[in-house]
Amino acid sequence: MVNSAMLQRVVLMENLSSAEYLLREGESPQRVLKDINLQINKAEIWGIIGTSGFEIKLLLEIMANIRSYESGRCVLIERGMMRLKRVILKHIFYIGNSDMLYNTMNVLEFLMLATAKWKIDVVERQEQIFELIIKVGLGHLSLTSIGLLTREEKAVVTLVAAAYSDAQMIVFNLPEYEFDSILIEAIADIADFIKEQEKTLIVATPICTLIEKACTHIAVLAEGRLIHQGLVEDFRYQYDNVEIIIKDEDLKGTKEALRGILSNHQVVAEDNRLLIKREASLPSDPEMIYKKIIESGYIPQSMEKNGKTVEYALEELMRQYDLSE
Repeated sequence: MVNSAMLQRVVLMENLSSAEYLLREGESPQRVLKDINLQINKAEIWGIIGTSGFEIKLLLEIMANIRSYESGRCVLIERGMMRLKRVILKHIFYIGNSDMLYNTMNVLEFLMLATAKWKIDVVERQEQIFELIIKVGLGHLSLTSIGLLTREEKAVVTLVAAAYSDAQMIVFNLPEYEFDSILIEAIADIADFIKEQEKTLIVATPICTLIEKACTHIAVLAEGRLIHQGLVEDFRYQYDNVEIIIKDEDLKGTKEALRGILSNHQVVAEDNRLLIKREASLPSDPEMIYKKIIESGYIPQSMEKNGKTVEYALEELMRQYDLSE
């Protein structure tokens, strides 16, 4: 008998290791992916990030049944994995490039074609699609020829088509693509639409902001192993030790002054600003930092409480593992 937990499960990987090996000079061959344990459930939006785009892409290819694996277990929506690889399963929509579109069509025409099997009136269908395009901020592209779009814009249009498909699991495997802020917002809105339909989306990306805005969960892959997995919000608050962000014309002088005021905190210069970081063992208390700075009489031009970001959390996680992004 299938229990409710199994019905919610979309991806289950247990002790999975890849068939691909990595060769380094002077070292024995190492599997690219090693001992991967991961469970992804219905209506979750996962962002997969890490130190190697190749590792991330390979992991999602295994999820989509495109690549075989050496050992372990991988189950998709409780249906197991086909022995025949390089076959996309019917319940999966895989996006591995942006070349699947018809360049002679405009965006609205393509999405109408992609939803041709819908059993509703054509006019109503077009209205629904156009409404979603507007909602996700892509209205300006609706009548644009696909051949004129960037590869990133094409990828997002493909994601809209995937959201309208019957697939229960959508794999957005484009870690090499660079999405701007407009497209990141669009992906986040499409992800919400996918979640509302109780479908699952898995995104491979090096863009921290994309994970922060679009994803409910995060998995971090480094040197072939998963070093973190869980809710994005938990990840941000667990690892982001930046308390206050300070801007001042005299960064050097401000940094020296703050070091004397905040002896239990790190003051780090980064991108024309100062980051005040707490030690991992200390509780978060930005109000106390504000108070100490103001009481000292040395007030910088700008002080801002850090909102806890995936970017800073990832930097700290990598530092703890002595890894570089």
